[in-house]
Amino acid sequence: DVRTQELTELSNAVNHMAECLETQEAIRRRLTSDVAHELRTPIANVSSHLEAIIEGVWEPTTERLQSCYDELGRISDIISDLEKLRQIEDENMILEKEPVDLLELSQTVQYAFEQELDKKQLKCKVSGESAVVSGDQKRLHQVIFNLVSNAIKYSTEGGCININVRNETDTATLIIKDQGIGISEKDLPLIFERFYRTDRSRNRKMGGAGIGLTIAKAVVLAHNGKITVESKEGYGSRFVITVPKR
Repeated sequence: DVRTQELTELSNAVNHMAECLETQEAIRRRLTSDVAHELRTPIANVSSHLEAIIEGVWEPTTERLQSCYDELGRISDIISDLEKLRQIEDENMILEKEPVDLLELSQTVQYAFEQELDKKQLKCKVSGESAVVSGDQKRLHQVIFNLVSNAIKYSTEGGCININVRNETDTATLIIKDQGIGISEKDLPLIFERFYRTDRSRNRKMGGAGIGLTIAKAVVLAHNGKITVESKEGYGSRFVITVPKR
């Protein structure tokens, strides 16, 4: 009967909401734990190095001071990412819109990563056609930068990263595909969450605090666009961004 069906649907909806809340709570707890860990490790490294130098156990060599400087750089990067995320997720975020060619922007990002690409013997190809959207150039640059940075980070030496731009009637589509380590099926739904990282030990060695994809998604949504990902472990990832032209 209709009433029974309505009660069943309501019960299912309540159960689904409870599961969502439970998942969000678990993510919040992990976020707090991960932020603490991300900051604690470099701070502990700097403290132990400086303590050993002050007590005369270690000589203040250039290498040891450089190590301290690098660790402080990691802390600075984490704080910088958190600040970017706060600004982007601010309800009052104002986009400074202007005509932006996603093909040109992709080429600019490609040039910015020349050294990193050479280090890992990676090829990065930009293809497609000019596609102009009304958007915030700095923020869209951040999206492409973050995605290419991830592609480089998780690619194996000698691989290829492809950036393709498609100009459609009402939208522009940007596709970034790599031949890297890929993402497992269970991790895919969560990769845009703050601080979520698929392989924590691997990610900590590679650097970064897992905020890049969160920032990318927030910017794309602010432009009324969408971002999706397809990936298979061991075969790489494919991110697709679609942004309306107007």
